[in-house]
Amino acid sequence: MLNIRFLIVFIGVYLYSSSLNCQENSIRYNDTITKKFYNLKKDFSKRIFESTFYTIQIYFGDLKKADSILEDFRENYQEIKSNLIFETPNYKVRIGEYRDVNIASQKLEEIRKIYPSSFIIKLSDL
Repeated sequence: MLNIRFLIVFIGVYLYSSSLNCQENSIRYNDTITKKFYNLKKDFSKRIFESTFYTIQIYFGDLKKADSILEDFRENYQEIKSNLIFETPNYKVRIGEYRDVNIASQKLEEIRKIYPSSFIIKLSDL
């Protein structure tokens, strides 16, 4: 008797929850202003995605140390782009431009052996 009640309750809950998930997936807009805003948002999101890249920061601090680290890095890794950036009050040494965070993470593991305080930064051209 208890099993039958449990089965009936279970079937009822299942049917109720499955009817909640039967919503329409497509979006239909009847309003032209809403369509325009939706398209603007979609285009903006696409531009942000395409302009986003990852870089690795290996040092921040005073100019003298930053210059020596940048010079040392350029001697050891000539194939990787490197920059010295000034953001008040620190100088920062950033290397590489990677579109994929996984590739940046792999390079970070290699770089951390020499520069242990390195980390990944997500940047955007916008």
